[in-house]
Amino acid sequence: MMVKLAESIGRLVMAGRNFTRLAAYTTRVNQLINTIENIPNNNTLKPITCEEISRPLIAGSGVVQICDPKNPTVQFCDVPLCTPSGDLLVQSINFTLRMGQNVIITGPNGSGKSSLFRLLGGLWPLYGGRLIKPPNSKLFYIPQRPYMTIGTFRDQIIYPDTCDDMYRKGILDSNLLEYLRIVQIEYLVERESWDSVQDWHDVLSGGEKQRVALARLLYHKPLFAILDECTSAVSIDVEQSIYEYLLNSVQCSLLSVTHRVKQLQQFHHFVLEFDGCGGMAFKPLLDEDSVSIDVEQSIYEYLLNSVQCSLLSVTHRVKQLQQFHHFVLEFDGCGGMAFKPLLDEDSVVL
Repeated sequence: MMVKLAESIGRLVMAGRNFTRLAAYTTRVNQLINTIENIPNNNTLKPITCEEISRPLIAGSGVVQICDPKNPTVQFCDVPLCTPSGDLLVQSINFTLRMGQNVIITGPNGSGKSSLFRLLGGLWPLYGGRLIKPPNSKLFYIPQRPYMTIGTFRDQIIYPDTCDDMYRKGILDSNLLEYLRIVQIEYLVERESWDSVQDWHDVLSGGEKQRVALARLLYHKPLFAILDECTSAVSIDVEQSIYEYLLNSVQCSLLSVTHRVKQLQQFHHFVLEFDGCGGMAFKPLLDEDSVSIDVEQSIYEYLLNSVQCSLLSVTHRVKQLQQFHHFVLEFDGCGGMAFKPLLDEDSVVL
C-alpha cells in the first residue's frame, strides 16, 4: 500500500511539472499571437515620442546587403533598433566588425542586446539604415538556454544536421569526441553513448547543455558566432579555457553578450555598450592591464589601417607598439622632454 502511494505521489508530482511547463508554453504562444495581431496592417510604427527622430520609421525601409564572401563583415549603418510593436530601443546603431575581430556586448536588461541579434538574423524587419552581413548560414547563435532536440546524443552535437549531413561533411564520431574534449564534457560519451536517446533537457545540467551548444559551434564552423550569455552556468576557469581556444584556434568572430566583462575582455578586441536610454557606444578595449599583447596589437593594426585618426598613446609597452607609431615623446622626469621620430627600420611601418 505504501509503495503504491509513493508511486502515485511521484506521478502526481511529474504531472504537475508537465502542466507547469505546458502553461509556460501556452503563455508564450499567446503573447506571440497578441503581438502579431497588434502589428498595424500598413506596417507603420506607432508614433514614437522622441525629439531626435524626425524621419518616419517604416518596417522594411532599411536595406540589407550580403557582404563580400572574400571580406566577411557585419556593418550597421544608422540602423534604428525597433521592436515589431513599435518600441524604439536604440536611436541609431553604427559599427563595423570584420572577420577575426571579437566584441563584448554589455548593457542593462531591456537595452537591446538580444534584440540586436534579431535584426542580424532577419527575425525583425529593418526600420531604416543599412545592414551588411554574411548569409544566415554563416551565422551561429547560442542562447543562454540552448535547445536540446529529440534524438540521440550525437544529434545534440550536430543539430540541425542529420547523420547523413555529418558524414557528407567528412566528420566522424572521433571528431565529435574532440569537440567535446575541448569543451570538457567528453565524459558524457561514456555515460550516455552516442546512440542513446534521452530527454536531454532533463538529463543534462545547465552547464552541460551550454557546453554541448559550444560543441555545436565547433562542428558548424561559422564565420560569426553570437554567444548570448551562453557560458553563464559554466565555471570561470572552463569558460576562459573555451574562449582561449576560440580566440587562438577557430577562424570565427565572436559577439559575446556577458556580465563577466572583466574575466572575458582579454579575449575580445572591442566593446559595444548600450546605455538603456536609446544610446550605444562602440569602442576598442585598450586597457593594458587586461588586454593581451597580441589582442592589443590587433587593435592598433586596425586603427592604423582602417581608421582616419591620429593616435597619442600613453603606454609602457613601447617595444610592442612602436611599429604602429611614427614619433615618440619622452619625458625624463627632471623637467625635460624630447620629441623625435621612430627611425628603427625594423619596427616602423612604411
